[in-house]
Amino acid sequence: MDIFQPFFLSLIAGMATGIGGIFVVLLGKLSNKVVGFSMGVASGVMLMVAFNDLFLEAVKILTHYQLIFTFSLGAITIMVVDLVIPHIELTAGMGNGQNSKMRRTGILIALGITIHNFPEGLVVSAGYSYIPRLGLIIAIAIMMHNIPEGVATAIPLSVSGMKRSNIAIITFLSGLSEPIAAFIGAVALSYLNSANVLGSALAFAAGVMTYITADELIPVAHEYGHKHVVSVGLLSGMLFALLIDVILS
Repeated sequence: MDIFQPFFLSLIAGMATGIGGIFVVLLGKLSNKVVGFSMGVASGVMLMVAFNDLFLEAVKILTHYQLIFTFSLGAITIMVVDLVIPHIELTAGMGNGQNSKMRRTGILIALGITIHNFPEGLVVSAGYSYIPRLGLIIAIAIMMHNIPEGVATAIPLSVSGMKRSNIAIITFLSGLSEPIAAFIGAVALSYLNSANVLGSALAFAAGVMTYITADELIPVAHEYGHKHVVSVGLLSGMLFALLIDVILS
């Protein structure tokens, strides 16, 4: 397996966190409708890729018990990360507050996203190891998920009065753990390329993406209000993921 392709795919996906930060730097605080819709789109893409691609491919390889175990393990792993590390939930409904508090909040979220992105890099490697096209689809899904994360990081930093250049740097750096993890995962899977290992990696990845969507993206999107806008975004994301599947098949 070409171990550098997953690295570059994850690098692009990870840099999308910085794109979200740039949106805030250039446009100021985005409207609640825009944030809710973008999170809805990301949710739809993530769910469709988790089940229509990763899960269905894992079903072909693993027994039902292996599938249940590895899917659950992926969800539990990312759950532990979210419980231990402050993450995107801190931004929901945020007011202006004191500048120092806002700056601390933004830096904590950036740190959380940096650690949180590590399993996502492994997800890209797992998909690419099985089918390169699947790795590309997953990278696109994670890229769309990372843009609102960048927005979530940049908003409190912007409110705190931090320099625009520093906001851009922090949001871009928070996504760099993703390609590092993808490289590590690609190297490991190149040595452990049995069918069961690859199937387990796919099911694990599906669990990670499902938990991120269910626990993070959808609930936070609804905290911005406009639930119908979120729902339209979610359906749009699903249709977009299906379209990407057709285009790349």
